[in-house]
Amino acid sequence: RTTLLMSSASVAIIMAIASVVGSLSGYYGGWVDTGLMMVVDLLLAFPSLILGIAVAGILGPSLINVMIAVSVVWWASHARVIRGMVLSARQREYVEAARAIGASDKRIMAYHISRNIVGPFAVLATLDMGWIILGIAGLSFLGLGAQPPTPEWGAMLNDSRSYMQTTPLLLLAPGAAIFLLVLGFNLLGDGLRDLLDPTMHWG
Repeated sequence: RTTLLMSSASVAIIMAIASVVGSLSGYYGGWVDTGLMMVVDLLLAFPSLILGIAVAGILGPSLINVMIAVSVVWWASHARVIRGMVLSARQREYVEAARAIGASDKRIMAYHISRNIVGPFAVLATLDMGWIILGIAGLSFLGLGAQPPTPEWGAMLNDSRSYMQTTPLLLLAPGAAIFLLVLGFNLLGDGLRDLLDPTMHWG
């Protein structure tokens, strides 16, 4: 439950930051786009896992700090994807029609654009859950996340290494749980993509 709760909260934070940055960048363009994408490019220049370890190490070992570290590191790539979605939607006729009747930028982004990218957005968030679960479990395995006595799969893997020869189930159980949960979210994301993308349907 700890891993799933922290992963869900991290994905919510990541998608909130990415949606704001990506929407502003894609809709307004110009110096707003240039400035925000410079920040995104700066974050993408570092390997995500290494940067996450560095941030978690600076903040100190705890689940909240791991959640902050993962959120700080992972939002940049999603902001670029959302920017591309907004850039595409901004050129559509319904946006031009809304602008022609005097709709404000806030209403266009919140009502007209966001409702037309919510499908790909949901698929992106679902597929990302697997990576976030692995990231949080990996940081906890390194001792930067959950601390005893809090139960967490990554920390369980770390604690069970000493008993791998005598009681391998202690190692296999949390590993299998992580594997099955990540696989489940990946399959769910693929299913949502097939359901929400009309180009994926045959016949």
